[in-house]
Amino acid sequence: MTFQTSCNTSSDENGTNGIYITDENSFYNKYLPAFNSSSKYMRIVMYLLGYPGNILTFLVWIRKPMLQSSGVYLATLAVSDLLFLSLDLPYSLHTEWSVYVLNVPVICEGFTVLYLAAQYMSPLLTLAFTTERYIAIKFPLRRRLYCTVKRAVCTSYCIALTSLGLCGIQGYFWSYDSTIGQCIRANNTDELWEKWTWGTEMLMFLCVPLLILLLNILVICEIQKSRKVALTLNRILFRTNATTTMLLAVSFFLILTTLPVSIVYALYDYFPPGNLKHLTSIETDNNWQVHFQYYRARTVIYNIGLTHFFMNFYIYLFAGERFRKEVLNVVKCKRSRSAINRYRSETTKMESFYSNDAV
Repeated sequence: MTFQTSCNTSSDENGTNGIYITDENSFYNKYLPAFNSSSKYMRIVMYLLGYPGNILTFLVWIRKPMLQSSGVYLATLAVSDLLFLSLDLPYSLHTEWSVYVLNVPVICEGFTVLYLAAQYMSPLLTLAFTTERYIAIKFPLRRRLYCTVKRAVCTSYCIALTSLGLCGIQGYFWSYDSTIGQCIRANNTDELWEKWTWGTEMLMFLCVPLLILLLNILVICEIQKSRKVALTLNRILFRTNATTTMLLAVSFFLILTTLPVSIVYALYDYFPPGNLKHLTSIETDNNWQVHFQYYRARTVIYNIGLTHFFMNFYIYLFAGERFRKEVLNVVKCKRSRSAINRYRSETTKMESFYSNDAV
């Protein structure tokens, strides 16, 4: 996250000023207006779909019939996504719309801590419920010991505290400069800020998704193994529980939307901007043209990456019949039927993907 001016004035040998670039946003608005503006409007879509979707998701998962251990994680995930959306709005206003709402003491120092913590919670919560699902399938007799609501609540609190702990140092990196009225990085912290931010973001958005991918593969392998055992013993074929299917869909979606973003940002140093002194010939400068191609690809991938902050609700709607019924109950302000069995397996539209027919 960059508040400070990214590009400065350039001058030739005679001292005459070249093109003046006030910040990164205005620079790309000038040379790549369509791509630079796409993030603004993608965010508007994210807010319009994300706020109602995440609010409904939270209200559904905290209802008694749905409040199992996995429901705790998914409700917490909805809260973290809502927090991100609420913080992303002022960030977008500040960095993309030039409405400098973050140039305020205290807010300047604390904003980055909360903004990054909300993002870190998403992969950690996904890792938590993916691990729980693996335990439930691999060790079904231990499910009642490890997969409890109380344990899920404690784990969610620990994830929130861990995220805040990793981001707490960001309050030291950023400070409000009253002389220029801007939120800037503190003096002599650039190197430490770069290393710390790079390390934590690669951990959260590269290593954690890869670990989630590994666990998902193990879950699918266990499902297939259970089917083979059932066939060998001439028992009823194992049928994927709807919650398992739904959680697999959510975790795979997070992987598909975070890993490419991490990779493309990691490649930034291989496609750096050209020399600022060559802005007058930017259309023929090879370094700038290569950088612009990279920026176009990065923008598209980044916009796709934003979808995981609002698409979970729609995945639940598609994958879970029971979730759809509970959404209707919430909208109609109806109580859930008490006769519903909390642990009943339900048929889902996505179930055939993991069923015997698909193997």
